[in-house]
Amino acid sequence: MASPAVPRLLTAEEFLHLPEPIEGGKMELDRGRVVCVSPVGLEHGEIATDIAFALKAFADAQRLGRVSVETGFKLAEDPDVVRAPDVSFVTADRRPRGAGRRGFVEGAPDLAVEVMSPDDREKDLLAKAGEYLDAGAARVWIVRPATRSVTVFRAGGEVETRREADVLTSEDAGFSAEGFSLLVASIFAE
Repeated sequence: MASPAVPRLLTAEEFLHLPEPIEGGKMELDRGRVVCVSPVGLEHGEIATDIAFALKAFADAQRLGRVSVETGFKLAEDPDVVRAPDVSFVTADRRPRGAGRRGFVEGAPDLAVEVMSPDDREKDLLAKAGEYLDAGAARVWIVRPATRSVTVFRAGGEVETRREADVLTSEDAGFSAEGFSLLVASIFAE
């Protein structure tokens, strides 16, 4: 009796050239296997956009680096892992230039932000946070609309949860310049 065929693992380079999913959403590469993620709901999209705009306004004004959404980051290889956080920040000195901007970014973003969707499992998001940190991220935020909170993970292992009355700061974002301030409640404004 023949054994079932084992699917071939993809490299990040092969994954980069796959077509977009017909049904929409985004794809990630998890240890060589393609994972399709459904399009997000309105709440998720608005929260990610509000966070991206706040981070971008400060990062641009201070010339710290660039903020992007759903950018692919190659976190590991053999087998390859490519994650696309909802929002990310990369410092100016680490940001790829020229043709390097067309592919995935090697390594983790300096800040990765994941917004929890209703169908996400806590353990999966915590595993992603660990992947980002293991690959060199300075900060990871897990944004939880259900509890209206943001958990900030730092590279050194410190974890803090910010509630609605709290403010996310430059320290929370890993910015090298002081002055960033984002009221957690404003992220969840309807």
